[in-house]
Amino acid sequence: MDWSTVRQASPLSLPDRLSVDLERLILDGKLAPGDKLPPERSLAEYLGVSRVSVREALRELENRSLIDRRPGRGTVVLAPGDRSPIAEQIGSAVSAAAAEIRDIMELRAIVEPPIARLTAGRARPRDVAQLGELVEAMERETSSERYAELDRAFHQAIAQYTHNPLLGLINEQIAQQIAPSRGSRYQSAARRSVSSAAHRRILAAIAAGDGERAEAEARAHVVDIAEQIAIAGGLTSEEATHNETDEESA
Repeated sequence: MDWSTVRQASPLSLPDRLSVDLERLILDGKLAPGDKLPPERSLAEYLGVSRVSVREALRELENRSLIDRRPGRGTVVLAPGDRSPIAEQIGSAVSAAAAEIRDIMELRAIVEPPIARLTAGRARPRDVAQLGELVEAMERETSSERYAELDRAFHQAIAQYTHNPLLGLINEQIAQQIAPSRGSRYQSAARRSVSSAAHRRILAAIAAGDGERAEAEARAHVVDIAEQIAIAGGLTSEEATHNETDEESA
C-alpha cells in the first residue's frame, strides 16, 4: 500500500480528512476485508501526521464498523458480515426470500428515499466530502465495471451516513441482491451520465440539509432506474416494477 497517496489538502480537520481517505481505500477495495493496517506509530510516520490525528481517524472508522481494533491483534478491515451480530440474520432473511428484481426494486424505492432524507439531516462535513468525492469519481469513470462499484459505494455511504447501523445493514443486503443489475447490460455512457447527474442532485440536497429534496431526488432516481431496466428487458413499467419501481445501476 502506498500510504503517501492518502493525505490530501482539504478544508476538513486533519482527523476527518484522514478518516475520509482511509474509508475511501476501503470503499475502493484497496483495503480488503481481513487486511491489517500498520500500527498507529508507523501510519503516522507514513502520513507525516501526529499519532493523535491517526488515532482519531481510526476511532471514526471503528465507530462506523469499518475496522476492528484490538490489543495484540492490531487494526483489521472488517467484512460486511462482520460488522454487526445481526448482519448475518438480515442477510439470510433477504437471501431466503429469493426475490425477483422487481421485488428488490420495490423495496429499494421504499427504503432509499427516506434514508436520503435522514442523511440530509445527519450528515457531517466529512460525510458530505466523501459523497462528493464518490460523485466526482463516477463522473470521471469510463469503465462500466468500475462505475458500478462506485455507484454501489455511493448509495451505501448515504445509508451509513444516517448513523443508524441497521439502515446501513439493510441497504447493504439490498445492494448485494441487485448487484447483477449494475452490470454492463444496463450500462452505457449516456446512462452513466444521467445517473451521475442524479447522484449530484441527491448530493446537493444532502449537502444543503434539505431532507425533502433529498428524498424526492432519491425517489426520482430509483424510478428512472426502474424504467430503464424495463426498457432493457423489454418489459412494461408495471411488469418491471409492480407500480413504479424496478432496478439497475444506481
